[in-house]
Amino acid sequence: MNQARVMIVSQPNLWLREHMRAQVHALGLDDELGWRLFAPPHWHQTLCGPFDTCEQALLALMAAGDAAQAEQPAFELSFNRIRGDKGKHIHWSFQACGRPKPFDHMLETLQTELKPFGLKDGGHRPHITISYQAPYGLPTLPIGPLEWLIDEIQLVERSGRGKDFHYEVLHRWALKPPAMPRPEQLKLFH
Repeated sequence: MNQARVMIVSQPNLWLREHMRAQVHALGLDDELGWRLFAPPHWHQTLCGPFDTCEQALLALMAAGDAAQAEQPAFELSFNRIRGDKGKHIHWSFQACGRPKPFDHMLETLQTELKPFGLKDGGHRPHITISYQAPYGLPTLPIGPLEWLIDEIQLVERSGRGKDFHYEVLHRWALKPPAMPRPEQLKLFH
């Protein structure tokens, strides 16, 4: 991955990331993955992109983020399993319970804003990748559930390879507070 790419993501806070990491460890998956474990500080939910870094993509993603901030209240994803998808590459990831309507609304808002810039996006599903280079497929493993209130999105640029791979946050947007948090969500506001 030599070309820098930009995208809109949301990243779990440290508290949630530590609980996610604990689930991976409890199942022994970190030992299985070794160097193939995607660095937990980089764990994220992609919402839009990635696109090659250029002025057009940056302008489109800024407009999309502004629209999402104006329209989208914070929403929740709940992860209840880890799965290893087989394909060209084997990805292990946290999988969400269902596909919440606010998630799809977020994607629609972002995609609508890209159209005037000639950019097309799609194919995102609610998940967080644990490994992009897993050694083998993985049956569905129940976890948690782990509740995540997505209350911020970020424009990030990913670049580098190997040890130099990193994400740089270029811009952040806070989402509107949810109408009424459920009691189990209150811990997420700490």
